[in-house]
Amino acid sequence: MHFSKTLASVAALALSAQAALPVASVEFNSWEECDVGSPEAPGEPKFKVAVTATPVTCDKTTVNPDWSIDYYSFNAHLDTKDAMHCSGVTVWNNEDCSGNPIYFLPFEGGPVAQGQCLPDILDPGFVSFKMDCFGGLGGPGGPGGPGGPDGSEDYEGSDDSDI
Repeated sequence: MHFSKTLASVAALALSAQAALPVASVEFNSWEECDVGSPEAPGEPKFKVAVTATPVTCDKTTVNPDWSIDYYSFNAHLDTKDAMHCSGVTVWNNEDCSGNPIYFLPFEGGPVAQGQCLPDILDPGFVSFKMDCFGGLGGPGGPGGPGGPDGSEDYEGSDDSDI
C-alpha cells in the first residue's frame, strides 16, 4: 500500500511539472492546389501530419516528395494554458531546428494560429517545429527563436513588426 501511495505522488508531481510546459499541436498540410496567401485552402489536404511543438524540443516530420504537391500550410492549436505566453511556432526545413527558419506561424491572441497557403518552398527531407515563447523558453532572443543566438533573425516570410 505504501508503494502505491508513493508511486501516485511521484506521478502527480510529474504531471504537474509537465503541465507547466507550453505545448501546441501543429498540422503540416500538403496541397495540390490553393491560393497563395489565403488563410485556408478549400477541401481536404492531400497529406496531413500532426506533430507536437514545445519551446524546448524540436519536433519534425518528413516533407512528402509527391510530385503533385505544389503548396503547403501550417496550423497550430494551443494545448496548454502556458502556451498563451508564446508568440507562435517557428518552422525550419531541416530535422534539427538549425540555421534560418523558413516560416513563422504567429499566435495572435487566440488559441489557434491559422497559417496561409505557401508555395512549394520546402526542399525534400524534413520540416521541424519549435514554439517561440517569451520568458527565455525559445522566445525572441532565446534559443531557437527569431532573433536568437542561432542566427535566425531574418527568414523568409518574416515580418519584423511581429517579432
